[in-house]
Amino acid sequence: MKYQIEKQGDVVYRLTIEGEPEEVKKEVEAICREIGKRAKVPGFRPGKAPASVIKKYYADDIKSALLRSYIPVKLAEVVEKENLKLVSDPAVESFDLDLKNNQLKVVLLLEIKPEIDLKPEDYRGIKVKKVKRELSERDVEKVIEGLRNQAATWEEVEREAKEGDLVELEYETQIEGDENVHKGEVSVVLGQNQLWPEVEKAVLGKKAGEEGEIEFTAPEDEKYGEAKGKKVKIKFKVKAVKERKLPEVDDEFAKKFGFESVEDMKKKIMEDLETAETIREQEEVEDQIVEELLKKVNVPVPPSMLDLEIRAQAQNQLNRLAQIGVDVRQLSPEGIVEMVRPTAEKTVKVKLLLEKVAELEGIEVTDEDIEKEIQKLADAAFGGDYVQARQSLEERGLLPMIKEDILRQKALDRLIELADIEEVEASEEEAQKTEEAENPAGAEENREG
Repeated sequence: MKYQIEKQGDVVYRLTIEGEPEEVKKEVEAICREIGKRAKVPGFRPGKAPASVIKKYYADDIKSALLRSYIPVKLAEVVEKENLKLVSDPAVESFDLDLKNNQLKVVLLLEIKPEIDLKPEDYRGIKVKKVKRELSERDVEKVIEGLRNQAATWEEVEREAKEGDLVELEYETQIEGDENVHKGEVSVVLGQNQLWPEVEKAVLGKKAGEEGEIEFTAPEDEKYGEAKGKKVKIKFKVKAVKERKLPEVDDEFAKKFGFESVEDMKKKIMEDLETAETIREQEEVEDQIVEELLKKVNVPVPPSMLDLEIRAQAQNQLNRLAQIGVDVRQLSPEGIVEMVRPTAEKTVKVKLLLEKVAELEGIEVTDEDIEKEIQKLADAAFGGDYVQARQSLEERGLLPMIKEDILRQKALDRLIELADIEEVEASEEEAQKTEEAENPAGAEENREG
């Protein structure tokens, strides 16, 4: 076999393979024998047609068979000899086969795991700050207030609708260029961006039984879906206005959420907050380390890895939007893809970077590491049944992914060990930003108060 490799970019190589005539002849003859067993050739009984006839009538089948058997073997030989790390299946750019002279030439495009120019001195001793934030009873009360909102009931009121109310609407929507009138009913909480701003403004101040009509040109914004940039006419009727009623905080309330009493509830909420705070501190340190490394090192991104990550993040984004009541069918797929692209590209870079750190630090994943991770999954989703959890992962082909995740986390843990971490107390401004990130609605109420 002869082969030639040409570098087309940081992660793409063109590989040309030419088969040795004798080797190609032997492989083709074996394929012809297999095809001949089932081939229906005029003038010949099954299995009796000679190879020359099989070649004439089944040239495409022979070509396909070579792509399935011969080419992968030759590719594997090149990959091993050249120490290449493929990140996706190769693409066939061209395939020339001369069955008469037993000549074969195939050109493959390979996507290779990029070489990252990272040295130990690049990641040892990175200076980062760990911001410590003191938790207080106020933090516990914020969580309890969230539980009260979860347990709230809605009572119909005979007054004008205001922010925070639940309104039930009938509507008719007509969009420029669309002959159909879209009718429906919807229940939304005002003030939570569940309606287009123009519609919410018209609904505010309306009582049950009252109607409204608005016309406007939708902005060029993805949240307007197919209506963006077009004239929109909406008629609506308020069927009901409901006010949120919050329950009293007592032992009975606590028991509804699995606590023994109010005192027990406050104690366990504080424990959960302390755990969450530890995780936040860890993640902030990890983010700082990764950001510093990305500034120092160029990480080429293989297109196939980016494509897979974009698909995964786009689906996650759609799932989140659907859970809060957004009609994802109205969203532009291209808009979602472009929205997640920067994060997806960074995610791929971080994965490759951590794998390089693992290589340099000699980090490996042990069977014990995998067993611990599977047990965590078993405890979380399979009632502690390790066997069932492992079987589920094996059936879905996810064990290699679990191993990769463990490797990257161990590399990240190693980077933290090697970092120069300074602990600092959170300033009042930083503490306020953290509170707003965790509970934007509550922070807004505090400012208004």
